[in-house]
This record gives sequence, C-alpha cells and structure tokens, in this order.
Amino acid sequence: MSEYVIVGVQIGRCISLLKILMTNACIYDCKYCINRATNDVPRATFTPREIADLTINFYKRNYIEGLFLSSGVIKSPDYTMEQIYQAVLILRNEYNFNGYIHTKSIPGSSPEIINKLGHVVDRMSINIELPSADSLKLLAPAKEKHSILEPMEYVSTNIITSQAERSRYKDKFVPARPNHSANCRCNS
Repeated sequence: MSEYVIVGVQIGRCISLLKILMTNACIYDCKYCINRATNDVPRATFTPREIADLTINFYKRNYIEGLFLSSGVIKSPDYTMEQIYQAVLILRNEYNFNGYIHTKSIPGSSPEIINKLGHVVDRMSINIELPSADSLKLLAPAKEKHSILEPMEYVSTNIITSQAERSRYKDKFVPARPNHSANCRCNS
C-alpha cells in the first residue's frame, strides 16, 4: 500500500516522498478504480498515528524528505479528510515535522475541513475523476460533478487569496508555489 516515489517540488528540485494511501478501502464503486467497493482485493487501513509514525521514522532515517498522502473514502469524504488532517497534525504538532506534505482533497469534502487541512500542508490536489457529468454518472454513479469541482474551486480561490495576503499573515493556505513540479527533470 505504500511506495517511495520521486516527485518534483520546491524550487524545481526533486525530493523523495513516501507516497501512501491511508486506506485502500472505499465506500464508492467507481468502475475505473482498483479499490472500488465491489473489487475483491485485500483491504488495509492505517490510523493517523500509524501514518505519522511511519513518516517520521522514515524521515529520521533520511529515507524521505516528505509525504504524499491520499486515501480511499472511509465512511464519508469529511470523515476521511478528518483522518488525513489528524495524521498531518500529529506530524506537525507532536513530531515537529517540517518536511514537505502533499495531500489529496477527497471529492465531496466540506470547505471547513479543506480549509483546516490547507493550513497545515504544503500542497493539496484534487483528482478530476472524469471529463463530463455523463461519463461520471456512467462509471461512478455515487459521485457528482459539483462534488469534484467545488473543492477544486475552493482550494484555488484560497491559494490566490493567501498569495495576496502573504505580506500580512504568516498562516498560509497550501503555501507551496504552483509550478514547482514543472521544473523537475528527474524520472518519476
């Protein structure tokens, strides 16, 4: 369920990240996803503490410089995002982890949880599940287009607002600058 990857971030240089799913269990049955609810695959779920412990132990051994955390959907999008948030809080507040953290926003999450998470991570991204409402309905009937687009718009708006207010506030929303990975020349 986890792997090391090299991803381009921060000033165009490549850094090693632990790329991990909090869980490969999911309440959705999206036809295109290997972790869909009806697929017969072994399931595993980490607790926020387990994610934090694994990350900090790899970081202390110099195996990684950061974390890329995503997840299947446990119970609900907000519940899942809260679990991700708790893992990041343990890393930042208890372990004083200052490494890079990139998380995925779960489609359908509330703006409140996205906002909380956005203030403790370096970058947040959202997957565009499918290009049209019709294809989404066909392959992921439990999801709606607006549940994907609204969080994307929220994150984008808050990044722009945060950039405009940087000189006034220290509390930044997903502070990593947008096109760092475009400069990466590593093989990933």
